[in-house]
Amino acid sequence: MDVKGRVLITGGTSGLGLELVKLFLRKGFIVVTTGRRMLELPEHEGRFIFYHVDFADLSATSELFGKISKTHEFDYIIYNAGILSPPDFTTTKDGFEYTFQINFLAHFLVNEIIIRHHAPDKPLRVVAVTSMAYRVAEPDFNYFGDAGNYRAWKAYSGSKLYLVLMCRYFAGKLSGTPVRFYSYDPGIFGSELYRTQKGIFRRIYQLGVKILRHPAVSAEVLAEILTDPDLTNGAVYDVRKRIRKVSLPGTVNSEAFWTAIHALARKYLK
Repeated sequence: MDVKGRVLITGGTSGLGLELVKLFLRKGFIVVTTGRRMLELPEHEGRFIFYHVDFADLSATSELFGKISKTHEFDYIIYNAGILSPPDFTTTKDGFEYTFQINFLAHFLVNEIIIRHHAPDKPLRVVAVTSMAYRVAEPDFNYFGDAGNYRAWKAYSGSKLYLVLMCRYFAGKLSGTPVRFYSYDPGIFGSELYRTQKGIFRRIYQLGVKILRHPAVSAEVLAEILTDPDLTNGAVYDVRKRIRKVSLPGTVNSEAFWTAIHALARKYLK
């Protein structure tokens, strides 16, 4: 079997993630994906592996990705799993605001596990799917969340900014290795993210999803950038393959933030 490479895609059971799974399978890759909903692609038996996991459970996430990292070696990793913030303040079983954990903290934990198992001399490309929402985020770096000040949009945009900063952070931390990180803003496209919403927003999005860009378009661009030999380490790319600027409002003690996030992740490392 002629294999082009091996790719891991989180959240590969619907929307952009599913399009990425199908795309890389068509290109001849071995594809490993995770998700909360079962996905079977018997026509790709031998090149497609699915693992069930819920990022709302960090212990289970850590255990699964420990097994995945011992079983598979990857050339490319796409952190795609994510949600729109619930309309009301919600915490996971681990005690974190739901959006913060699903969109960001779980991926940080997964990345720590994968990097620890990855051969230091082997090239690896890692991309996190962000959103144009990161550009207007007002981060307070309050990783436990505050029910009294909760706003769904702020939680969502903040989580997407944290992903961008995570890729920049690891790009710098591993700059002397063949591991490269970048973020990807896929633009606005039709997906099923409205499942977590209610009321007028849910109805508007259900109508809009029928006329928005198909996620397959954004998936194709992501794949092209991911395999580009001239990838700029730590950059944020958009659906037109442009590098976007990243600006942070106010003063941010990034050192303290990443120290705290590392401490959180260590609690769940197996």
